[in-house]
Amino acid sequence: MKKLLVSLILCCACVSGVSAQAIYKEVKRILQEAETIKYDTSKNIEDRKIATFKWDAIYYMIMKAAEDDKFTEVELGKQTNAMIDFVNIYTKRYAKTRGKNDREALTATFKKLSLSYPLFNDNEKEIVDAYVNNPKFITQFSIDCNWVRALEAIRK
Repeated sequence: MKKLLVSLILCCACVSGVSAQAIYKEVKRILQEAETIKYDTSKNIEDRKIATFKWDAIYYMIMKAAEDDKFTEVELGKQTNAMIDFVNIYTKRYAKTRGKNDREALTATFKKLSLSYPLFNDNEKEIVDAYVNNPKFITQFSIDCNWVRALEAIRK
């Protein structure tokens, strides 16, 4: 549902000139939803960790976008949508994958893609790569990622 809503807003923005503010408000709503899940102790811990990653990735994009005059709200919406798709594809494949070696290979593929397409070329590697080799999270991806390009690569 989230994917559909973000996609519709992005399409409308391209076709009818929906305000950048509407896109930003939708991204903030998604951010709030992720925050709600990450703090909901009644939820599965893995779902909470995935929501934490999504929250961190979106928050990071918002903060970096504020520093970059060329990064528009439309781009923020596209990147947010692609990140959600990327993570959701990964988690679905991860759940279907059996065996430690197969899961490690799957994680390595997605991790490599997130590292291969930096969005802001941020030198603060300790921050942007905090998840990369963190065994406590299945979402071991860089948050400085061009999610649109990484998603395109995974779909090939």
